[in-house]
Amino acid sequence: MATGYTVGPIKRHQVDKAYRLIDAADCHFDLQAWREFCTATVAGERPNIEEIVTAENPLSYIAGVCIMRPVQNETYGRTLDVPVFIVTSVGDTRGVANSLLAYLMVVARRNSCGFIRVAALDPNNWPGGPLPQDGRGTLIPVQ
Repeated sequence: MATGYTVGPIKRHQVDKAYRLIDAADCHFDLQAWREFCTATVAGERPNIEEIVTAENPLSYIAGVCIMRPVQNETYGRTLDVPVFIVTSVGDTRGVANSLLAYLMVVARRNSCGFIRVAALDPNNWPGGPLPQDGRGTLIPVQ
Protein backbone atom coordinates (compact mmCIF):
# COMPACT_ATOMS: atom_id res chain seq x y z
CA MET A 1 0.00 0.00 0.00
CA ALA A 2 1.62 3.26 -1.09
CA THR A 3 0.46 5.89 1.35
CA GLY A 4 2.10 9.19 2.17
CA TYR A 5 2.68 9.92 5.83
CA THR A 6 3.18 13.26 7.48
CA VAL A 7 6.09 12.79 9.88
CA GLY A 8 7.24 15.41 12.35
CA PRO A 9 7.17 16.64 15.93
CA ILE A 10 3.94 15.85 17.75
CA LYS A 11 1.27 18.53 17.60
CA ARG A 12 -1.18 19.36 20.35
CA HIS A 13 -4.11 17.79 18.51
CA GLN A 14 -2.19 14.50 18.15
CA VAL A 15 -1.38 13.93 21.83
CA ASP A 16 -4.43 11.84 22.75
CA LYS A 17 -4.36 9.98 19.43
CA ALA A 18 -0.70 9.05 19.97
CA TYR A 19 -1.47 7.88 23.49
CA ARG A 20 -3.47 4.99 22.03
CA LEU A 21 -0.21 3.59 20.65
CA ILE A 22 1.74 4.33 23.84
CA ASP A 23 -0.94 2.60 25.93
CA ALA A 24 -1.17 -0.41 23.59
CA ALA A 25 2.61 -0.86 23.85
CA ASP A 26 2.24 -0.99 27.66
CA CYS A 27 4.52 1.97 28.31
CA HIS A 28 4.46 3.21 31.87
CA PHE A 29 2.56 6.47 31.28
CA ASP A 30 -1.07 6.95 32.12
CA LEU A 31 -3.00 9.43 29.98
CA GLN A 32 -2.42 12.40 32.29
CA ALA A 33 1.34 11.76 32.58
CA TRP A 34 1.53 11.39 28.78
CA ARG A 35 -0.28 14.69 28.29
CA GLU A 36 2.09 16.45 30.69
CA PHE A 37 5.15 14.93 28.99
CA CYS A 38 3.86 16.02 25.57
CA THR A 39 2.87 19.49 26.76
CA ALA A 40 6.37 20.11 28.12
CA THR A 41 7.89 18.84 24.88
CA VAL A 42 5.58 20.83 22.58
CA ALA A 43 6.05 24.00 24.66
CA GLY A 44 9.81 23.67 24.36
CA GLU A 45 10.28 23.33 28.11
CA ARG A 46 12.58 20.36 27.49
CA PRO A 47 14.84 21.60 24.69
CA ASN A 48 17.35 19.08 23.38
CA ILE A 49 16.11 16.44 25.81
CA GLU A 50 13.47 14.38 24.03
CA GLU A 51 11.42 14.91 20.93
CA ILE A 52 8.19 13.06 20.24
CA VAL A 53 7.60 12.30 16.57
CA THR A 54 4.44 11.01 14.90
CA ALA A 55 3.63 9.52 11.53
CA GLU A 56 0.11 10.48 10.49
CA ASN A 57 -1.68 8.98 7.50
CA PRO A 58 -3.87 11.00 5.10
CA LEU A 59 -6.97 10.14 7.17
CA SER A 60 -5.36 11.76 10.26
CA TYR A 61 -4.74 8.47 12.05
CA ILE A 62 -1.49 8.18 13.97
CA ALA A 63 0.26 5.16 12.47
CA GLY A 64 3.56 5.52 14.32
CA VAL A 65 5.18 7.33 17.21
CA CYS A 66 8.73 7.51 18.45
CA ILE A 67 10.68 9.40 21.05
CA MET A 68 14.27 10.38 20.38
CA ARG A 69 17.15 12.26 21.94
CA PRO A 70 20.73 12.92 20.83
CA VAL A 71 23.22 11.56 23.36
CA GLN A 72 26.92 10.90 23.77
CA ASN A 73 27.60 7.16 23.90
CA GLU A 74 30.91 5.85 25.27
CA THR A 75 31.22 3.23 22.55
CA TYR A 76 29.56 4.81 19.52
CA GLY A 77 30.08 8.54 20.03
CA ARG A 78 27.27 10.95 19.21
CA THR A 79 24.16 8.80 18.81
CA LEU A 80 20.45 9.45 18.25
CA ASP A 81 18.85 7.36 20.98
CA VAL A 82 15.31 6.17 20.19
CA PRO A 83 13.96 4.44 23.31
CA VAL A 84 10.42 4.28 21.89
CA PHE A 85 9.60 3.30 18.28
CA ILE A 86 6.03 2.11 17.76
CA VAL A 87 4.42 1.37 14.41
CA THR A 88 0.87 0.21 13.86
CA SER A 89 -0.70 -0.33 10.50
CA VAL A 90 -3.10 -2.82 9.02
CA GLY A 91 -1.48 -2.86 5.60
CA ASP A 92 1.62 -0.68 5.51
CA THR A 93 3.88 -1.39 8.46
CA ARG A 94 6.94 -1.08 6.25
CA GLY A 95 5.80 2.29 4.86
CA VAL A 96 5.20 3.75 8.32
CA ALA A 97 8.52 2.42 9.66
CA ASN A 98 10.45 3.68 6.62
CA SER A 99 8.85 7.12 6.94
CA LEU A 100 9.83 7.38 10.60
CA LEU A 101 13.35 6.07 9.91
CA ALA A 102 13.85 8.59 7.10
CA TYR A 103 12.91 11.37 9.50
CA LEU A 104 15.24 10.00 12.19
CA MET A 105 18.08 9.88 9.65
CA VAL A 106 17.63 13.60 8.89
CA VAL A 107 17.56 14.46 12.60
CA ALA A 108 20.65 12.32 13.23
CA ARG A 109 22.58 14.09 10.47
CA ARG A 110 21.47 17.50 11.74
CA ASN A 111 22.76 16.57 15.22
CA SER A 112 26.07 15.14 13.93
CA CYS A 113 25.19 11.62 15.08
CA GLY A 114 27.06 8.66 13.63
CA PHE A 115 24.41 6.14 14.66
CA ILE A 116 20.72 5.78 15.47
CA ARG A 117 20.00 3.38 18.30
CA VAL A 118 16.44 2.01 18.28
CA ALA A 119 15.98 0.27 21.62
CA ALA A 120 13.90 -2.79 22.26
CA LEU A 121 10.66 -1.55 23.83
CA ASP A 122 11.37 -1.82 27.53
CA PRO A 123 10.17 0.50 30.31
CA ASN A 124 13.78 0.71 31.59
CA ASN A 125 14.74 2.40 28.29
CA TRP A 126 12.08 5.08 28.57
CA PRO A 127 13.27 8.69 28.13
CA GLY A 128 15.36 9.92 31.00
CA GLY A 129 16.68 6.43 31.72
CA PRO A 130 20.07 4.96 30.87
CA LEU A 131 21.15 4.21 27.32
CA PRO A 132 20.28 0.72 26.10
CA GLN A 133 22.91 -1.82 27.04
CA ASP A 134 25.07 -3.25 24.26
CA GLY A 135 23.17 -5.90 22.38
CA ARG A 136 19.77 -4.37 23.17
CA GLY A 137 17.95 -2.85 20.27
CA THR A 138 19.18 -2.04 16.78
CA LEU A 139 22.14 0.16 15.85
CA ILE A 140 21.75 1.89 12.47
CA PRO A 141 24.70 3.74 10.88
CA VAL A 142 23.81 7.25 9.72
CA GLN A 143 24.38 7.69 6.01
